[in-house]
Order: sequence, then C-alpha cells, then structure tokens
Amino acid sequence: MICGVIGDYIGSIYEEQAISSFNLPLVTSSSHITDESVAIAAVCDVLMNDLDYAETYLKWFNRYPDAAYGFGTSSWLMEEDCSYIGNSDGNLAASRAAPIGYLNLPISLLLEHAKASAIPTHNNEDGINGAKAIVYTIWSIRKGKSQQEIFSYLFSEYGYLMDFYTLENIKQTNETGSSAFNTVPMAIWLGMSGKNYTDTLKNILYINNDGLDLDSIMSMSSSVGFAYHFGGNRRNADKDKEYKKLEFETKKYLFQSKVNQPILQIVQEFELSKEICGIPF
Repeated sequence: MICGVIGDYIGSIYEEQAISSFNLPLVTSSSHITDESVAIAAVCDVLMNDLDYAETYLKWFNRYPDAAYGFGTSSWLMEEDCSYIGNSDGNLAASRAAPIGYLNLPISLLLEHAKASAIPTHNNEDGINGAKAIVYTIWSIRKGKSQQEIFSYLFSEYGYLMDFYTLENIKQTNETGSSAFNTVPMAIWLGMSGKNYTDTLKNILYINNDGLDLDSIMSMSSSVGFAYHFGGNRRNADKDKEYKKLEFETKKYLFQSKVNQPILQIVQEFELSKEICGIPF
C-alpha cells in the first residue's frame, strides 16, 4: 500500500540522526525510499499474482540491491537460494506485511499469510509475531475494534505492553536498533496517536533519536495510521489535503525515476485491484 511507502519516504532522511521536533519538514529534496518500500512492493506482487514469497523477495531485493537492507535480510539475500531460511528478529517482516491487513479475509487466514510472508527471511518468533501484530492491528481497526481491545490482544498473544505508552516516555527510552519486539509495538501505538494522519507522522519525528530505526517505524505507523484515521478507506483519505499532498510527493518521486517506477506500478495495481475487483479474487 502506498501509505507504507509514504512513511518510508518521509522517515528515510531522519534515521540515525539526533534531531527531533514536531516542526521538521516531512518531505525534503533528500527524501528517498529504502528496503521497506521494496519489500511492500514484493508483498503486493505476491498477493496480486499468487506468487511464492521467497522467490518474489529474491526478485525484488535483487532489483534494488542498494535499498539499505538490515543485516538479517542482507545475509539471506547473499545466499541467492529461495530454500534458505533466514532467522532475523528485525522489523522488516512487520512493515512489509501491512498490505495483508487490508485484505477482506477472516483474520485466521490473514495471520497465516502474515506468518508465510515472514518466514523466508524472519523465521524467528519475534520476527513472525511482528508481522502478525501489524496485520492484526490493521484488520482490527478496519473492523471497528477499540484501541483497548487491540492492545489487550497484542499483550496476550505477543507480550506487547502498550497501555502505558506516552510520547514523552517513548522519547525518553532512547530506543535504538530494529528488533521487532521493541519497535513494532511502538510503531502501532504511534500509528494510533495524533489528532490526524499528519499529526501522527509529526509525533514520530518528535520522538526521534540517534539510532532509532525511523524509516521502518514511520512506514509501519503510516500503514496503521491510514487505517486508524481514514478507516482504511481511500475516499476518506482523499478528503485530507495534507495526506493527499504527501501521497502526491511520494508518487512523484517514484514516477520520476525509471528505477523506482515498478514499485509505484505494483502498489497502485494492488490498491486498484482491491478497490475494483475486491482481491483476494
């Protein structure tokens, strides 16, 4: 989904920078995409065309070798073998799973999809749980479950204790690294914060610190925030001028580069197919 790509695009320039403010620009001339966008495109490709996850990851990751993959994914990619199983505990499996949460399927099937999407590179309990948590959260928001219901489920199933999060205590923890167990619950909470979608993104820039995996957190939070603030409904999002501006800037960046156009194309095809044809078919 383009919302996850938007978050990646915005967060890219602030990762590993000790700069934080509500007033930082969301888009600059240096904004770019990273591994989150490539991985989201790969998942959209799988869901659209009923492909194998490992084979599709290998195809898309090799197409974008300089997308700043984490150590676990980079190690998996170096094997050049679809049967090789990685065991990363990072958050890429979670950020790329977001499109699954927007499918109109029973949650039991969606969680199976989430696990399958994680296993090739993140066959680790924390990595798989991160993917499941993002999918469950997006699905639950779309189904009208309350924040408390969602938080209770995430705690009972995955050990994510989120009831006591505030912007200030997240900022003060100085979280670093990209482990799913530490960053996924933070990203989910942030995605459900803010007065509106744009405010949510500004909250994330406020809690930034040197070493925070900001592009990943921004991507996950943006995917959750799209569901939370717009109900996962494009018609609602189209009424938000600030969101439309960010979407336009992201799509313009992708379109202006022939290298990045395939990401824009597959994400847009996924969204149109879901809206018009109601995928899964």
